[in-house]
Amino acid sequence: MQKFFTRTFLSIILLSGALTSFSQDENYDWWNKKHNWDGISDWASYLTYSPAYLGPNALPVPEIRNALIETKVRLETRADLHFSEGDNTQNLFLKLLYPFWDGRVAVEIYGVPVEHFKMDTITRDERAGRDPDAEGYAAGDIYFGTLIQLVREHKHWPDLLLGITLRTASGGGVGNARYTDAPGYYFDISAGKTFFADSKLSLRPYVMLGFYAWQTNRDEYRQNDAFLYGLGLSLFNEKFECNAKYGGYKGYIGNGDAPMVLRANAIYKFPKTHLKLSYQQGLQDFDYSTFSLGAIFYFKSPLGH
Repeated sequence: MQKFFTRTFLSIILLSGALTSFSQDENYDWWNKKHNWDGISDWASYLTYSPAYLGPNALPVPEIRNALIETKVRLETRADLHFSEGDNTQNLFLKLLYPFWDGRVAVEIYGVPVEHFKMDTITRDERAGRDPDAEGYAAGDIYFGTLIQLVREHKHWPDLLLGITLRTASGGGVGNARYTDAPGYYFDISAGKTFFADSKLSLRPYVMLGFYAWQTNRDEYRQNDAFLYGLGLSLFNEKFECNAKYGGYKGYIGNGDAPMVLRANAIYKFPKTHLKLSYQQGLQDFDYSTFSLGAIFYFKSPLGH
C-alpha cells in the first residue's frame, strides 16, 4: 500500500509538469495596446514577480514548522479553495515526507499538480496577463526539501530543526501570471518545546526564522532576497490537535514582496489517518482567503532504524 501511494504521488507530480495553460486567442493586439508594448521587450518583462501580483501558489509563504520531524512516512493530500476580489483559484496539493534514522533526517517533495483559476479583467490587467478570458488550468512548481533534526527532546534545550528547500521552475501558466517559471530556495531554522506532555492536553509554542530567495525577471534585480519568519502555538492530545500560526517574508525590492498570513488548523487523528481542516487569511501582499480540506496518511518507515 505504501509503495502504491508513493508511486501514485510521484506519477501525478511528474505528469503535471506537462500541463500548461492555453489561451484561446493568439492575437495579442489588445494586450500590446493595454500595456503600451514597445515592440521590442519580452512580454514576460511586464510581469511582476512578487506574491501581490501572481496566483496564490506562485510564491506562497512557506510552511511554518514546529521544529520536529515526524518519525513515520507521511503523505498529505488536500484541496485548496482560494478566494479574492479578482482571482478565485482551486487546486490540489500533495506532499510526501520520508524520514530516516528515527526522524533525525527527512526528505520531502510537494507541490500543486494542477490548479483552476478565474480572474476578472481588472486583476488580469494589473498582473499583465495575456489571456483575454483570464481563466484556465496550470500546473504548479515542485519543491524538494531536506530536514535535519539538530536537537530533539533535550532536557534544557528546545527542539531545533533545520530545513533546506529548493523550488523548481516547473510551474506553467506564466502568461496568466500564475507562476514564475524561475527557481527559488529557502533555508529555515525552527525552535519549539512541548509543555504538559504527560497531561491530557499538551501545549507547544514554536518560532521559525530563515532566508527566502527567488529569481526575478528584472535586469537590475536578478534575485529577490527575503527575510523569512513565523511563529505558532499548538494544543493537542492523542485524538485532536488545533494550532494557530502567523508568518511571512519580506523582500528587499518593495514591489508587493512582503506577504503576511494567518493560519489556523484543526486535525482529528485516527490511528493511521488524520483529517485536516485549515483556514488561511492573507494580511498583506496576499489578498486571498483560503479554505482547505485534506487527509494525512501515515506509514511505518522501512528505513527508520
